[in-house]
Amino acid sequence: MSFSPEEYKELLAEFRRCADEAYKKFNESLIPGTETAYGVRLPKLREMAKDVIRRDAEGFLAVSRAGSYEEILLRGLVIAGMKTGISRRLELVSAFLPLIDNWAVCDSFCSTFRFPNEEEKQRMWEFLRPLFLDSREFFARFAAVMLLDHYVTKEYLPEGLSLLKGVRSEAYYVQMAVAWAVSVCYVKFPAETLPVLQERVLPPFTQNKSIQKIRESFRVGKADKEMLLQYKL
Repeated sequence: MSFSPEEYKELLAEFRRCADEAYKKFNESLIPGTETAYGVRLPKLREMAKDVIRRDAEGFLAVSRAGSYEEILLRGLVIAGMKTGISRRLELVSAFLPLIDNWAVCDSFCSTFRFPNEEEKQRMWEFLRPLFLDSREFFARFAAVMLLDHYVTKEYLPEGLSLLKGVRSEAYYVQMAVAWAVSVCYVKFPAETLPVLQERVLPPFTQNKSIQKIRESFRVGKADKEMLLQYKL
């Protein structure tokens, strides 16, 4: 069953029916420089993505366009959630990354992935490794957010921390993602993550933002929060 251009037009009509002007303005205030064409809320986009996947994910991808924020995000949700082999998914991810130009698409895309087995998870990790050093802002952010969403585990932590320490991008959304990832690592593995902050190898903004985020966590004790202050730059 193919996904026709007429069906794609119906998706755009569904965007218009679900448009929320107040949400559109609010969402745009959170994503500087991005204009959302419709103002469709994320839960609705996830619902639409699931429907597309049930019908014909590949057919949808063949006719979809990057004409608006919502169209790009829906495409990402389909790519991350569709049933396909890891080789095909990585091919689609590679083609999708250049379309990401804001943190909201990046982070929603990352959170949608699920790995049915360790082999697929490892293949994705191999794909992510070079992206930590990528000069393109949202390629590097994608790597950091994928790490914090899926790879803060005992098996991946040592290499993950090493990769985070190696990020030198000065782009704001990369530094914020690295700080967020370091904070998640600390919350789950404080003893293993503390040396990263003690070494003071992160850029000053990232170091201080990591500490701030850790101190904001309800899962970190008061003593740790006070101790971490000595490592601010």
